[in-house]
Amino acid sequence: MFFFKNKTPVASPSLHWFIGVHISSQARKLETALVGVEAARPGAGVLLQKNMSFDLPEEIFTAFDELRAQLDDEREETNERKDSAPDASRSRDSDAFFTDASSDLTQLFQLRVMLTTLQVEAIEALLAETDVRRDEIVAVAINDPGVWTRAADWDAPPTRYGLADGALLAEKTGLNVVDGFVGKDWATDGRGLPVFALPYWILLGGSERDRLLIDLGETARWTYIPSSAVDKKSWTRVSFQEVAPCGSLLNALTEATTKGESKLDVGGRLSVQGSRSAELLDFWREARRARGKDALPPRYFSSPHSATPAAPFYLEALQKDESRRFNALDALCTAVHYIAESIAENVESNASRFNEPFDVVLTGAAKQNGLLFNRLSALFTPRQFHSLDEFGFLEDSFDAVAVATLGALFAAGVPASLPRLTGAARESLLGRVSPGTPENWKRFWQFRLA
Repeated sequence: MFFFKNKTPVASPSLHWFIGVHISSQARKLETALVGVEAARPGAGVLLQKNMSFDLPEEIFTAFDELRAQLDDEREETNERKDSAPDASRSRDSDAFFTDASSDLTQLFQLRVMLTTLQVEAIEALLAETDVRRDEIVAVAINDPGVWTRAADWDAPPTRYGLADGALLAEKTGLNVVDGFVGKDWATDGRGLPVFALPYWILLGGSERDRLLIDLGETARWTYIPSSAVDKKSWTRVSFQEVAPCGSLLNALTEATTKGESKLDVGGRLSVQGSRSAELLDFWREARRARGKDALPPRYFSSPHSATPAAPFYLEALQKDESRRFNALDALCTAVHYIAESIAENVESNASRFNEPFDVVLTGAAKQNGLLFNRLSALFTPRQFHSLDEFGFLEDSFDAVAVATLGALFAAGVPASLPRLTGAARESLLGRVSPGTPENWKRFWQFRLA
């Protein structure tokens, strides 16, 4: 297994270089990282040369939001047709799926072309900041939130379409491109979540103390990372939990509070103006307990592999109850408390898995919400929160380093899936490769066979 070395490498012929490109869960940021790997063998070091992040244009994340919303609506219509005419829904003679999906496919293809252009520019900007040449890159690894859909009339399982086009990126750059990490786990009956668990262990497991990484992204989730310094095979004890909606719920409530003028509560300036409602907290908790995942329609989840309902579930539960009416600011404030308390309660309920003492590392876009940060700090006292900056990573491009590490694992032939966490049928290589130029393809195999 690889191990992270917390020092900046000097460009050297002995290092094999990988680029990671990651698009954030709501397609608002594009992250890049350049990582050097000492060799394709157990115990080899992974070293971070450079990582950067870029804000994506509004047209990108707006188009992504619209595409996901449209696909959610079509899934609901599909489910209604299946419920009313289950036999007809299995017919392979109907071309309804292709008719319904034509506009979706057009939007997706346009989005993929735009994002590929931006990925090319980001890779060029990253290399311009280093002494590493293009002809020294073994592969570019890419990951994005993707969209999920299903054939309406074939009774097929969900299919994931990436926002990035690996073959197109390989053609435009001449570099080998590795993608499809989530899809490969899904193909082996896994949830596709969490594909970053092993890279996180490689990157953050080198301390003498275990670490708990709490990610406040679209959903709130944590990854428990046992120390590799104490036990070289501690990756078998990595734990993961997806806890509650986070950014998705706060953004939806912010949009409602501002009547559509904004989706981001910058710094938590709006949420701090409201009051915590114990009644609303209890209502949301009871609504969640009363409806398990199998009883909820797919539109309440960001993807088929998520077990945590997204914002629509909580907002619609409130809207459907005519007896309850809450001030918008109070609802936003209460959502912050709901997220913080859900995380603290979930961590406490899983405490038997953790070895004391352990450090808590906080990351994710919603970390910038001052009220959420302060509430979590109070709930985790006397523990102090650490940031990724303390370990040599830029806060907003850490996942790009994890993606580069996934690319290196794939190129080295090391299975990166953790079936115990994802539910996959077996350990497997995560990813698929699109070859670049013949010279770069030769370099990929030289690394693999070294």
